[in-house]
Amino acid sequence: MSRHEDSRTTPSTRTAADDYRPIAMDRVREIIGHPSPFIAAKKESQLGEFTTRFIAHSTFFCLATADDAGHLDISPKGDPPGAVRVLDPWTLALPDRPGNKLADTFENLTRNPAVGLVFLVPGLREVVRVNGDAFISDDPELLNMLSVDGKPAVLATVVRVREVFSQCGKAVIRSRLWEGDPRQLAEAVLLGGDFYTMHVAENAAKMADSLGDQLGELTTLAENQYRHHLY
Repeated sequence: MSRHEDSRTTPSTRTAADDYRPIAMDRVREIIGHPSPFIAAKKESQLGEFTTRFIAHSTFFCLATADDAGHLDISPKGDPPGAVRVLDPWTLALPDRPGNKLADTFENLTRNPAVGLVFLVPGLREVVRVNGDAFISDDPELLNMLSVDGKPAVLATVVRVREVFSQCGKAVIRSRLWEGDPRQLAEAVLLGGDFYTMHVAENAAKMADSLGDQLGELTTLAENQYRHHLY
């Protein structure tokens, strides 16, 4: 029987993955190189005004969790803007709505609190990522705070923020994900500016150390990457 004929494989079953060999991190770095000081230092330990506004206007995010054995799960979440609440610069509250009741995310969180999130805003190419630790809550006041259309959240995931950082828009551009948003959420986030201008304004001192004379050219540098270095 061909190894492709039965998808019900066990760990001992040979699969297409066995045709390839893994490489070590030193080989990865040999191929892709190392990040610039600006990229390496861009992570923050709390949410700023701009990242808070970004999350407040996000209508779609993905939540990654892992169990105690390190097995990963990722769950897509969609809601009107403002459904995710920033309780303070170190804390997020994520609503849970009626779903399939598998509860893979919740099963994982009871064993391993680590989470990774990526937030998207329609019309914006760049994304905001948050890493931290989380727990599940059924606090009635919090569930009411997370209501949509007068219906409280079923449960809430409270995230203690550990890392906040942005990521450039190459993936969104390559996928042609956004074709325009009539709600103009991107404009509401940017307040007439652009992503990198707003991002620099929030982290000017830190970015000045890593970017130096290029600080004022960050938007131009990003646009050059988007136009000429997507592939």
